[in-house]
Order: sequence, then structure tokens, then C-alpha cells
Amino acid sequence: MDATATAPAPAAADDDATLLAEALDLPVSAVRAFSREPLGAGTVAGFTFTPDAAAAQGLPPDSVAYLDTSLLPVARETGLAWDGVARVWLHPADPHLPALAPAAFGDAAAVLLSRLGIAATATPELVGYRPGRRAVLRVPTASGHAWVKVVRPSRIERVARAHDALRTGGLPVPAVRGWSPEGLLVLDDAPGTPATEATWDPERLLDAVDDLRRRLADVPLAWPARTSLAERLPWYLSRLEQVLSDAEKLPGIGGRIAQLLSTAPASPVTIHGDLHIGQLFLADGAVSGLIDVDTAGRGEPGEDAAAFIGHAVASALLTTQQGGEASAVRELAELAFLRWGEDPRTRALTAVHLLGHALGAASTGDPGRAARLLDGAERAAAPEHKRPLMPGFEAA
Repeated sequence: MDATATAPAPAAADDDATLLAEALDLPVSAVRAFSREPLGAGTVAGFTFTPDAAAAQGLPPDSVAYLDTSLLPVARETGLAWDGVARVWLHPADPHLPALAPAAFGDAAAVLLSRLGIAATATPELVGYRPGRRAVLRVPTASGHAWVKVVRPSRIERVARAHDALRTGGLPVPAVRGWSPEGLLVLDDAPGTPATEATWDPERLLDAVDDLRRRLADVPLAWPARTSLAERLPWYLSRLEQVLSDAEKLPGIGGRIAQLLSTAPASPVTIHGDLHIGQLFLADGAVSGLIDVDTAGRGEPGEDAAAFIGHAVASALLTTQQGGEASAVRELAELAFLRWGEDPRTRALTAVHLLGHALGAASTGDPGRAARLLDGAERAAAPEHKRPLMPGFEAA
């Protein structure tokens, strides 16, 4: 699939499935959306195929297609492209991440590792992917795991520099073994146990996170962190209005968030940019490893606090829904909100994060969890520091 097509009329977000179906000459019922998030000036939406549709296209039954309306430039198209409208590609042929396909399904990762003196013992495993943004592969080696991160070629040097600068500043960031201009970065394993698999005390963990944030703030990175999540607020509200059956709360929540964001922000410091428990490794109760620092840079301190709280709330709800024990994560979320939520901008940013999680739940057919996350956003954006953030959690 590599062509330039005659452009149809531009599509609204709700028409993504129609546009994709037209591109592939399929009925709309043959494609099923499973993800959508903002990218550039538009969005990138993921779709699976019905078995009959995949067979008609000569594709494996687990094939995934992406419709990208970001209008971001790429060096080479890897699928269908309508100039000024959209592009379509089949995973893993992401045109924004040209190193992904060879790294995931060819020998490029093994060749790169061998040049660094690392012998891969099995095929790389894709463990994380955000279309158009980044991917993470785990590579088994004779001495453990190596990690290959795939980013846009235009960002690879900055990502490598961020790792080096944070390590020089004393942060427990995995060492960079090497990188290539095509967008591949090879990292060592992070030391310790993933915090998601460790046993921890919520208050002690938050003390460790506060210490980590202070140490981050002392590192003089010269570039901005990723774009503030506050800029996604209009998009989240617009999308939620389309996918929620009961969207009456949205205007009020959006207005309160905007009011809280009118407060002057604190002076920018170095932040992680996407801090949550899944980015931490622990040893003896201390943070022994910090990963995914490609979002790091100068930014508002409340960004990391809000990301941490929002992720903890979403994780607690999802774990409970799946039948797991989530009381510790729920306590972590509540104590983090109690500790950091006095700041009005942190509350606003927490609410934005929760709107994003609510959109993800609603878009994947989980209106109950979306409603609980929307309730959390409403409480986070309350004029006062309202607690608890997750009332009636056990009934979720």
C-alpha cells in the first residue's frame, strides 16, 4: 500500500471510519475503531478489520490500519496519501517512525545491537506504541534485556541528550548504549523492580516521588517539555461530547478547568513530562530507575503531579474492573491529590488528564468507567480542594 490517491472531501472526526473504508474500498461495517488521539493539526485513529475484510484485502486477520489527519510532514509515505487531507498506513509501516518496521520485523535491531557488542537471542517484542510518536521494543539478550526506542528522526538527538543530561545530573535514567539518526535508541535495563510489580507504602512512595521531582528540577535542560496537556482540553471536550451518551457535565467541567488555568503558572523547571508509577523502578523503597524521559524538558511543575494523580486514578478503576486488588493504588491517588492538589493549576491539569482517560474508556466501549473518570475530573476541577477524589470507589 504505497500511493498518492485522489482526495475525497475532508472528513470530521466521526467520519474517520468512512474515510478509511473509502480508501480501502471496503464497507464501513468492515472496519472497527479502537483508538484515537490528537496528533499535529488532527488525529490518528486505529482500526481493526473484520475477518472477511482482512481476507478480502489479503491481510492477516490481526492487521491494524491507521488513519492520520495530522498533516505532519514525513520523509516518505508508506501507504495511501491525500495531500492536505489524510494518510493511511498499515502497522508497522508508520511513516513518522521509519525505523519501526525494520526494527520490529526485520534484523535492523539485531544488527544495531551487534555493533554495540550486544547479542540478541530472540526477536524484538513490541511492548509500547503510540502511532506517529514513539514505540518501545524489548530485546532478549544473553545478559538480560536491551530496550530499543523508536522515535521520529527529527527528535532522536534530543532524546539521547536528555538521557545523558539526566544521568549526568544524578537521575537514575538507563544508560544509552547507542543511537542512530533513523530514530533508534538503545538503552540498558533500568535497575530495580518495576513499581507496578513491587510492594510499596503510598506515603513513602510519594516522598520518593517528591525527591525525584526536586532532583529533576535541578537539571538544566535547555528545551521545553512536551506540549502542556492543557492545550488538548478543547479537543477532549469536543470528542467526549460525541462519544458520551450523557455529556451534560462537560461544559461546566470545561469552564471550571479554564478558570483554574487562569491562575498564573509557577516558574518552569525541568520535569519528566509524563510522570506516573509505570515510569518508576524501586529498590528498598527508593526510586532506583526512571524511564521514558523523552518527554523531559522545561515545564510547569504541576504537569508531573497531575499526570501522576490522573494515571493512578485511571489505574485503580481499571484494576478494580478487572477483578484485581486496587486499594493501594486508590490510596496513592487520594494521598497524591491531598499532597499536591492545593495548587489550582495542578487540579486543573489533573482534570484534563482524567478527561483524556475518560475519552479512552468511552472510545473503547466502556461507558461505566468513562462516567467514573468524568466524575473524578469534575471533583478535581471543583473550586475548592475537594476530597475524596474517588468517592464510592469500592462500588466501581
